[in-house]
Amino acid sequence: MFRRKYEITLNRVHDKITVREGEERLELTVDEDPGRIISGLNKAQKMLQNITEETPEDERKRAALFFAETLFGAAQAEKLMAFYQADALAVISICGNYFRERLSKLIVKAQKK
Repeated sequence: MFRRKYEITLNRVHDKITVREGEERLELTVDEDPGRIISGLNKAQKMLQNITEETPEDERKRAALFFAETLFGAAQAEKLMAFYQADALAVISICGNYFRERLSKLIVKAQKK
């Protein structure tokens, strides 16, 4: 008698995106545990809620970089920041749009498996 093969997965979220501005393109990948993404997003949200027009630029950049690291990892977050010439608000916008438009659905799908 044969036993059924054991199969296991962590249901990680996998995705590839292209950020495009004019002729410039940046390819980014997501490969992360959905729970870890959600945990990081909760921290990022707290950081972002405190940003105002009076917030120092270095604090804005820290929040933007943390948000991007949560989604794409540290190395790719640095690339995204460089792609937007350290414009924290642009990085926050890209990350927020990506999360709302696509990543949130992928996280829910992975969690249901």
